[in-house]
Amino acid sequence: MFAKIVFISLLFTPMLIYDLPKWKRGFHRDRLVYGAFILPILYLSIIYVADAPWPNLDELIRIFFSNPAKHIVELVELPS
Repeated sequence: MFAKIVFISLLFTPMLIYDLPKWKRGFHRDRLVYGAFILPILYLSIIYVADAPWPNLDELIRIFFSNPAKHIVELVELPS
């Protein structure tokens, strides 16, 4: 686990060093978009480091969007 933490730190540290000054100067909308990009990366990093049996991103998308997609298909489907 320690090696995974070091690996993730080696990946995130240069990224944050480069992006943090620009993030501070950015507009509110830019900060929100950057945060929206970072949240899935953090989630996947936590899963990787902790070896957690949590759902991966594709599983989460399937859980949240499968029912609405089925309803849309039912609405658009032509009767046979």
